[in-house]
Amino acid sequence: RGFLGGMGFLLDYHAMAVLPLGDAMTLMSLYPFLTIFLARVFLNEEIKSLHIMVSITSFFGAVFIGQPTFIFGQGDSTGVLSRWGYVTGLLGSVCLACILTLIRKGGLIGLHTCQLLLSWALFGLLFSVLIGPRYEGRWIWPSSAQIWSYVCGVCVVGAGTHFMLNFSGKLAPAGLVSVVRASDILWAYLIEIYWFGQRPNGLTLVGVTFVLGSILAVAVEKIRDSRKLHKKLSNVDTSSVDGEEGYDIESPRKGR
Repeated sequence: RGFLGGMGFLLDYHAMAVLPLGDAMTLMSLYPFLTIFLARVFLNEEIKSLHIMVSITSFFGAVFIGQPTFIFGQGDSTGVLSRWGYVTGLLGSVCLACILTLIRKGGLIGLHTCQLLLSWALFGLLFSVLIGPRYEGRWIWPSSAQIWSYVCGVCVVGAGTHFMLNFSGKLAPAGLVSVVRASDILWAYLIEIYWFGQRPNGLTLVGVTFVLGSILAVAVEKIRDSRKLHKKLSNVDTSSVDGEEGYDIESPRKGR
């Protein structure tokens, strides 16, 4: 989890650095497909038609929100760095799918959430020290209080986000977590709208609808499964009580 987490961050950050944001986010939204099949192979999780459908829907939602240049034909993404950015974006998506599968596996064998979080932090720091300076040049010390606040904000929000990701990934099936996790592109664009004043177009609204629909479909499925499980447990309890009462009534007769 630590190795893939640190490597995935490097790959994703490179993709976002050299590609248009929409291209990078679209490539990074491919992991729900991979997670569903990895969870089937390594966790023996059932592949339901709903899971595949919501994965496809959430991906198309990401496409409509991000509006990548390789589909909509805007911008310039033909440089060497951009071509490598597409490769790293795809590899980053593969890493995230593997991470979600490993988190779920860790939860099944009883690993603590902080163990998973610590492994990610240690390997992320290691890769940053060993690869970062050689790859993007030497580090630059923050030169103002405002930049320090941005750096500290990223650390606090990132640590909190990954704690919740590891905690939820231990409890829920990896395939479903991947679909809900794909809503990050929705929240990113909502922040851009209300914080930076960006105005969405019609395709963005279609994409938001797709992503929200995927999340709601997952939520409805979990509610139905919970109700079925509760009903089954209630029937089992009722059968047990009836069996005990029948034993109490019949046992005196057998004694006579």
